[in-house]
Amino acid sequence: MGGEMLMKEAEMAIEALDSDGDGLLSLEDFVALMEAGGEEEKLKDLREAFELYDIEGCGFITPKSLKRMLSKLGESKSIDECKIMIKYFDLNGDGVLNFEEFRTMMQ
Repeated sequence: MGGEMLMKEAEMAIEALDSDGDGLLSLEDFVALMEAGGEEEKLKDLREAFELYDIEGCGFITPKSLKRMLSKLGESKSIDECKIMIKYFDLNGDGVLNFEEFRTMMQ
């Protein structure tokens, strides 16, 4: 998948991914591998997007940081509007969005 690996690493990878135990990757095994890689990439992209919104670097999206980011994107919202937006996805009720809440919002 774009990199080099030792024969032993390749054998271990096939053993871990081989769903029917025949020592080979079937098309279904390969598709599952590709989809898993896609999920990792999506998660990485979401993490990067979250960090853009987490302007304060506190690990949360606050109403203030959401307002700033939306402003950069050309959306003018008040702090109260941002609080309402956050409240909709704020599962634990702390008034900010953590990464898991952001992830839920984006999916």
